[in-house]
Amino acid sequence: MQICMLSELFYPYLLGGAERRYYEIAVRLAKRHNVTVYSLRFDGHEDREEHRGVQIVRTGSSHPLDKRSVPALATFILALPAAAAAGNDIIDANQGISSFAGLLKPLTRKPVVATFHDLYWNQWNEYFPFPLSSLGKSMEFMWSRLPYDAVIANSPTTAKKLGFLGFSDVTTIPSGVDIDFINRIRVRKRKNTVTYVGRLVKYKNVDALIRAVKEISAEIDVKLRIVGSGPEEYNLKKLARDLGVDAVFSGFVSEQEKFRIIKSSSVLVNPSSVEGLGLVLIESMAAGTPVVAKNLEAYFFCNGRNALLYDNETELASRILDAMTKKNLVKNGHETAKKYSWDSVARSVESLYRRLAE
Repeated sequence: MQICMLSELFYPYLLGGAERRYYEIAVRLAKRHNVTVYSLRFDGHEDREEHRGVQIVRTGSSHPLDKRSVPALATFILALPAAAAAGNDIIDANQGISSFAGLLKPLTRKPVVATFHDLYWNQWNEYFPFPLSSLGKSMEFMWSRLPYDAVIANSPTTAKKLGFLGFSDVTTIPSGVDIDFINRIRVRKRKNTVTYVGRLVKYKNVDALIRAVKEISAEIDVKLRIVGSGPEEYNLKKLARDLGVDAVFSGFVSEQEKFRIIKSSSVLVNPSSVEGLGLVLIESMAAGTPVVAKNLEAYFFCNGRNALLYDNETELASRILDAMTKKNLVKNGHETAKKYSWDSVARSVESLYRRLAE
């Protein structure tokens, strides 16, 4: 098959779970098919490049590699007519500007698939300022009215949200992890080290984690490692300084370094209030690091045996301390992670593509 993937952000930008998903699927499908990915431009990278068998075509404005730029993302609309004219057997659009690929149906008789990682809908006003909140909600409504041939959700929770908004023919294919890659990384555990990996935005509640680490420090010496960047970075650094928390902000790191940090940590914490799947939790389980997270419906793979979930911020410090001592979390978490491999994910996506292209 001639497969086209539309993803505003792609290699070498792999900061989020959505970009990681498209990358891992693309390189696996490229072993058996012709795969072309359209993405935004990045400084230092050619407009056309082959990477691990994947043909990458970069268009629109240049996008920074360490954060998200809304003005640059908007220029990805230029990739849609190019993809429609390229004679592909199937087009798969990553959530975002790419989702307007449904508008291509009058221009191409080939199947158009949309992949969604989460919907905010009535939560836009809670987590994003105006006018971004209104724009985001309007875009989600418009996507729900576009004529996709199939819709992929990354979790049962996302599929449920899509159904509420009026999407039909939704197939759930969760994201995965590269177990072999993680197993090859060798590091020593660092005692009493708590790690967060993700974007630094308000709804991720990293400030709650900093306060919890401050509370824990009254009992034990504890170090906090924060991996990622975003608009809240300055405020979070100031909060850590003001509270006297031993925190290291690593910013953007390579995939290998990310797993070195996770694997060497005592606990990984994700205090976010909004997640479509929470792939970093599965990654941490695969790395043998216990997981603590806010109790969200998206974490369908979590239970009391493989992770510790909390409902209120006041519980967070105690959950972290418990995770440092419960050995069974590591074993059970690793067993859970083995069920989610990228090879399996790619085969499921490929099967859907074949069915639509017949």
